[in-house]
Amino acid sequence: MKKLLLSLTALLCMQASIASATEIKPYAGVGLGVYELDPGANKKATFGGYGFFGADLHEYFAAEFRAGLTGKKGREELGPLTETFKVDWFLSLFAKPKIAISSDFELYALLGVTSIKTSFTPLASVVQASSTKTGFSYGLGASYQIMDQLKLGAEWVRYSSNADAATKNTAAFKGLDVNGFTATLAYQF
Repeated sequence: MKKLLLSLTALLCMQASIASATEIKPYAGVGLGVYELDPGANKKATFGGYGFFGADLHEYFAAEFRAGLTGKKGREELGPLTETFKVDWFLSLFAKPKIAISSDFELYALLGVTSIKTSFTPLASVVQASSTKTGFSYGLGASYQIMDQLKLGAEWVRYSSNADAATKNTAAFKGLDVNGFTATLAYQF
C-alpha cells in the first residue's frame, strides 16, 4: 500500500512540474447516484454521493480528491427480519488521465486510492459490525462542457473490493464491494 501511495504521489508531482508550463485549472463539484453494495452475495443498490475538488494539471491529466457516503440499504431474509449495509464514509485520491473527443466532450479514467468505512447489521440484531479498509480504486467516465465553467458528467467507479461470503457472520465482516454509478456537476474556476 505504501508503494502504491508513493508511486501515485510521484506521478502527481511529475505532472505538477509539467503543468507549471501550462495553466492549472482548479474545479469543484458534486456527484450523486446509485451505489451497488455487495456483501459477497445478493447485491443491493442505494442512493449516495460525494463532493470533490481537483485540478486540471495538463491537457491530458488531472488530479482529484473526493469525500462521500451512501444511504443504508436493507435486505429482507426471513419475513420482517432484515440485514442492512451502508458506506459510512469514503475518501479517495485519483489520478485522472483524459482525452478530448471534441472541444466540449472528454473521456477519462480514474486510478487511485480509497479509504472506506462500511457497516453491516445482521438479521434481528442491533449490533453493527464495521470495517475500514484502504485499497486501489478505478473507474471510467465522460464529461460534457455545458457552459463556460460548468461540466456535466457520468461515471462508474469501483471504490472497494472487500466482500467475502462470510459477511453473514459479523465476526468475519471484511467489508463490502462498492460500485458507484453517478452523475456529476463540476464548476471550473
